[in-house]
Amino acid sequence: MKFRKLSLTAFCSILFLPLFAQEILPLTIPWSGKSLELIVENSNKWVTPAEASGLTESPDYATTMKWLEAVSQASSYLSIARIGTSEQGRLIQLVIASKDQDFSAEELSSSKKPLILIQAGIHAGEIDGKDAGMMLLRDIAFGGKSELLDRANLLFVPILNVDGHERSSEFGRVNQRGPKVMGWRTNAQNLNLNRDYTKMETAGIQAIVKVINTYDPDLYIDIHVTDGADYQYDITYDFVAPGGYSPGIFDWMKTYFKPEINQALSSNGHIPGPLLFAANDRDFTEGNIAFSFSPRFSNSYGDIRHLPTILIENHSLKPFKQRVLGTYIFLEQSIISVSEHFEELQKAVASDKNQPKEELPVRFGFNENPADSIGFLGIESEKVKSPYTGTEYVEWKGKPINQTIPNILMDKPEVIVKLPKAYWIPVEWPLVIEKIKAHGIKFEVLKEEQEMSVEQDFIRNYKLSNQPSEGRIRFQEFQTEPINRTVNYQPGSIRISTDQPLGELLAILMEPESVDSFFQWGYFHSILSQTEYMETYIMEPLIAKMLTDDATLKNQFEEKLKAEPEFAKSPRSIYRWFYEKTPYFDQQWKVIPIGKER
Repeated sequence: MKFRKLSLTAFCSILFLPLFAQEILPLTIPWSGKSLELIVENSNKWVTPAEASGLTESPDYATTMKWLEAVSQASSYLSIARIGTSEQGRLIQLVIASKDQDFSAEELSSSKKPLILIQAGIHAGEIDGKDAGMMLLRDIAFGGKSELLDRANLLFVPILNVDGHERSSEFGRVNQRGPKVMGWRTNAQNLNLNRDYTKMETAGIQAIVKVINTYDPDLYIDIHVTDGADYQYDITYDFVAPGGYSPGIFDWMKTYFKPEINQALSSNGHIPGPLLFAANDRDFTEGNIAFSFSPRFSNSYGDIRHLPTILIENHSLKPFKQRVLGTYIFLEQSIISVSEHFEELQKAVASDKNQPKEELPVRFGFNENPADSIGFLGIESEKVKSPYTGTEYVEWKGKPINQTIPNILMDKPEVIVKLPKAYWIPVEWPLVIEKIKAHGIKFEVLKEEQEMSVEQDFIRNYKLSNQPSEGRIRFQEFQTEPINRTVNYQPGSIRISTDQPLGELLAILMEPESVDSFFQWGYFHSILSQTEYMETYIMEPLIAKMLTDDATLKNQFEEKLKAEPEFAKSPRSIYRWFYEKTPYFDQQWKVIPIGKER
């Protein structure tokens, strides 16, 4: 076997680049929290692989699952279930924790205890939740914390994006302080799972939505690590704010959950904070943006399903050890808080599910005026001119500062639609029908042909984006107008009532103006193609006959010629104008095939 020679310079570059990447990160604040006591000695039989490294490394897929299988075999409280298979053929697995050994979906969904779904590794480089969850399960099974399962049953997905997890190296995330080896953000098809909750094209999201539909959890926690700016907070998290689709759940989170989580984190040496997104995408001098995420993201998807959902974003510039331990405290306190206020949570969920469904905002924008300012635990920074580009960049100094910054809300409804009684999808769109089914939305299937008067949307004009998004070409802009039509629906077509618990989610998928509609994701692009046309030698005698037979049409044509000089100079436009008024013109062209029963 021949080996290619490497120069000493190249060898040293390879050897020291990961270390160098960590060294060039902004300075970190020294930390020594009480939660350090959670780490067990390496002599402990059930020390996790991450703990064995001093919480500097995270185990690969095989090591992770081997450890979890050993723990589940040794504890009667734990069981592992397969929930899916990745694009590269790896199993996506679910760890179930139940003191009563209620491991079936039927038992768990009907239990009097709350059921908490904890998800890690949707972005596989952001893997804190996996290692925190493994430590917590160990302590529940063998570390004296089994009483937590007297309070709640748990569902734990250690790695959702299993293929991205195995695309691992020391070069995974240059802006993140550990672990030493990190996985990749997207899956094997380069799709971002946390942009996929509505279109459901990835095996990971198909698996987790199936878990939600099957097990019916009471709380859903999705664990990430941030990108972006520096600040003092190590554990930032949030839930959908006012203006979302579940106001009752928001009130419960604000009243019960958030104060208790913050207290638990603070008493263990962590600094909890809200989700933070710099308005200028660099620092917080212009404020924080409180985004209204669309339901392609986990927390907003949970909100529109009326499933209490938390998005955790640990701060990437804090050490891996600190982030994992903060996540452990968060998960442990979540179990306690949900169990102690479960009755109030159930009432909040029921209230949200029973909201009137007459109209629905499907797109949000920024408020004209910023919300009240918020106190902000920031990090000192300065703008420095780059000697390479000549532009300014932000340099973080590692010194804590207290600031007051504007909090800009994105909760202004820009488009509100009146909900129909039901939506109709023709049988010839089976992929869309399958996605409706996969979301758990209830519908009726036609067994015989049925004629229905429905409203549909006609696309007046449009422009497609010149850049793909998540493997699809979306609309950059478009205008539609409603038209009333009689449609013959063939057997296999479906009618979907909006009067159901997932009626709001249904509308988000069906209404064109929704940023996450099937239309905007490009599932109906074939309606944009026109396949029939008429030759000019046919058009000329046909136009003559139309003008002779219809005096009103003749007047319209003459007025249009006077009013629109460009039209008058365009033979193609003139032919087109007449063609569209003939019965030969394609009546299905640019008509979105979703019917609305008013």
